[in-house]
Amino acid sequence: MTTMTLSSTTLLQRNPDMVAANLDGDLVMMNEKLGRYYGISGVGARAWELLETPASIDDLVANLCQEYDIDSDTCHQDIARFAHDLMKVNLIEPVEK
Repeated sequence: MTTMTLSSTTLLQRNPDMVAANLDGDLVMMNEKLGRYYGISGVGARAWELLETPASIDDLVANLCQEYDIDSDTCHQDIARFAHDLMKVNLIEPVEK
């Protein structure tokens, strides 16, 4: 389990062990190695799509603020918390330098 503090500029990537599928607008993911299932919907599912290529929290916020009617500060707080939660369960990880 990852416990590092994230910078808003740290590049993040999806855990390559995750398999994901879109089911009627909801994202369902499974870690085949661990046999665990996860679900994400709404803006969270879109953030996951944006992580198809490595992106920072700042990158995600910039994209989401263009696509949704949300102010930057609120979006940044929500995405930072979301990224932290995804890291806690190993769905995303920092890009190795």
